[in-house]
Amino acid sequence: MAHESFEDEEVAKLLNEHYVAIKVDREERPDIDHVYMTYCQALTGEGGWPLTVVMTPDGHPFFAGTYFPKTSRYGRPGLIDILQQLADKWANEGERIREASADITRRMQPIFAAAPATFEPRQAVDKAFEQLSARFDPEYGGFSDAPKFPSFHQLMFLLRYHRFTGDAEALTMATTTMNGIIRGGIHDHVGGGLSRYSTDALWRIPHFEKMLYDNALGVLTATELYQVTTDETYRTFIRRTMSYLSREMTSEEGAFYAAQDADSEGQEGRFYVWRPDEVEAALGEELAPLYCDFYDITEEGNFEGYSVPNRIDVDVASFAASNGLTADELWAKLDAANEVLLEWRAHRTPPGTDDKVLTAWNALMIAACAKAGAVLGDAEYIGNAVRAVSFVEEHLVRHDGRLLARYREGEAGILAYADDYAYLVWAYLELYQATLDAYYLRRAMHWQMRMNELFWDDEQGGYFLAGKDAERLIAAPKTAYDGATPSANSVAAYNLVRLYAITGEAHLAEQVDQLFAAFGEFLNEAPAEHLYLLMAGMLVEAGSTEVVFAEAHGDNEVAAFLECWHEVFAPEAVVLKPGARVSEAQVYPVEGGETTLYVCRHFACERPVHDWRTAIAHVRVNPPQLR
Repeated sequence: MAHESFEDEEVAKLLNEHYVAIKVDREERPDIDHVYMTYCQALTGEGGWPLTVVMTPDGHPFFAGTYFPKTSRYGRPGLIDILQQLADKWANEGERIREASADITRRMQPIFAAAPATFEPRQAVDKAFEQLSARFDPEYGGFSDAPKFPSFHQLMFLLRYHRFTGDAEALTMATTTMNGIIRGGIHDHVGGGLSRYSTDALWRIPHFEKMLYDNALGVLTATELYQVTTDETYRTFIRRTMSYLSREMTSEEGAFYAAQDADSEGQEGRFYVWRPDEVEAALGEELAPLYCDFYDITEEGNFEGYSVPNRIDVDVASFAASNGLTADELWAKLDAANEVLLEWRAHRTPPGTDDKVLTAWNALMIAACAKAGAVLGDAEYIGNAVRAVSFVEEHLVRHDGRLLARYREGEAGILAYADDYAYLVWAYLELYQATLDAYYLRRAMHWQMRMNELFWDDEQGGYFLAGKDAERLIAAPKTAYDGATPSANSVAAYNLVRLYAITGEAHLAEQVDQLFAAFGEFLNEAPAEHLYLLMAGMLVEAGSTEVVFAEAHGDNEVAAFLECWHEVFAPEAVVLKPGARVSEAQVYPVEGGETTLYVCRHFACERPVHDWRTAIAHVRVNPPQLR
């Protein structure tokens, strides 16, 4: 619509004559986007972007829809016709429209509120798993027909369900889906990184836009899958994605950019697609046929006469054998080829980069860097997380301590939302788990308390999307639904459970209970749409495990301990050092002058041990069960 209508003289004249035209950046103003998208869905039964809304000067909407062509065609009304008709109606029936739109706004208020009910965690968790199972594509993975989105919170839920129930199907669904994404064209095989979604059910042809949050959640999920399976496929994916992010999506100061466009040279995906002759020119006659055969680069192409590299239906071992190679030899050739093609591709016109620094998305990436660094034993990744979080603290915190949502070209602005705060707490928790540096725990608690002050609903529980100091809109939404990213309430619940396990502060557990109660109806009725909040519910049902590392003076074993610990996928567990619970700083003494490990469940500790490797192995193979 931007090119077709908003840059068109005829449309502009009509807009400027009768309307005040406002274009909203939904990344900067998710509160506005959420309110009016909810209205659109309620009014029309569907939603999506671009979102087109016409409202009164009071902000009360009376018309909404998604894409409209400039002129009417294919059964869709044209924007010009809509604008003319609505202008006539406003001129002749303005007062009636004002009254009707205000009445609709009043009647819609309950939609934006929470839905209190008694929450039955185990029933909701099992129901969510059954719903995912019913939607699952067993051949290519994923939980929908085309278009397919890499909704990584679904896989994170399945990994926890597998951990706490032992259900093998849950792990199969997670690995099949992630493997499909990694093999497909949604994954940039030449340069690394993930596109926004696949336009087909095979993960083959992407919408080529790359979003920071997809890549952050992809790294987090692959890291957990690597912990569970030790499959090198996931380690390689993490390495390539992190390399892409460092190369193309990181500022000189260490902050992460928001996105990269789909288009370049006036064509969608032109930067990423290939013809066989281009591959041959880059790789030579000997290597090019092998590469094209493996990555589906053909003369007819799979996308508008070009080919998106993918290996959807390739069995690596069979392919290698048929070419007289071992799998390792094959990958060595292909990896070298991709390095050459990456250099070759750098001479093309690159897609535009959205160099906004968004607090929420940076926090997701910080969490991913910290977790991947801890699990893969890569200090550089943890260093990247530290640089980025330092940038947030320096450039996105106002002088009065208020967190801001967006930074660009030296200017920070827009009051941060609940998502920004929840994700930042998440980031600090991952940094604490990766390093056991108490500073990160203190910052996590600081931002959690600030979130409580600014966003918590004291009457019904749950967090509002916008702060109490924010601009007043026609509604104050609270969200628990997981969209492209987990909701603020879901992440906050998960954070609160982990903070309670680390600190033992009872008010955090009470807040979790209130939060579940606030959204109980949603969780009971539509659990598969609230998976991240159910993940927090699983932690509560399974019960916490606290692993306390009391290091003897001069032992210097913490690095070795953390390396061993992070090999384990144990989401129910937190690791901490004595002193994390300020009031209980002396509960975990060093016994016999040797480094001592305490494994506690629900704050009741087993006998302290010195052989912490054996204790960690015991945690690995003895997961708690859902009640």
